[in-house]
Amino acid sequence: MKAWATICVVILMVAVAIPTVAGDKHNCSASAEDCLRKMQDKMEAKAWLGIETGETDSGFWAVKKVYLDSPAEKAGFKAGDVLIALNGVEMSKKNKEAYKKTAHKLVPGSKANYTVKRDGSKKQLEAQLGSVPREVMAQWIGEHMLDQHAPVRVASK
Repeated sequence: MKAWATICVVILMVAVAIPTVAGDKHNCSASAEDCLRKMQDKMEAKAWLGIETGETDSGFWAVKKVYLDSPAEKAGFKAGDVLIALNGVEMSKKNKEAYKKTAHKLVPGSKANYTVKRDGSKKQLEAQLGSVPREVMAQWIGEHMLDQHAPVRVASK
């Protein structure tokens, strides 16, 4: 489940990717087929930045990974950047609802302006967001299906 939470953060950060695509921290009650269709539809409409993040002690997100050939790489994001704002809206845990509203307006092809903190100073980065790549979508959906829809197996001796 921890991997899925990271994926959700990536998606939100995506649009910048922020959580919402496939669920909070509860079990999925949809059938596997319905869930697959719903997730695919949502991800095809989401803007993708191309980063993986982790929460910092201050309630912001730090970039852990920048995907190769992603909008984030083209915009100059680096591992270690701390995401401060998206289009002028603070990207913190305490400001989650306002940030989510801003992120949900973004679609593939949108331009997004990010404020990041790097090496102690703030830096402005502009990214033209893309579509979630098929291989990334397959990974996210596959992990959700295994975590939420695969039968539990007991190891045999």
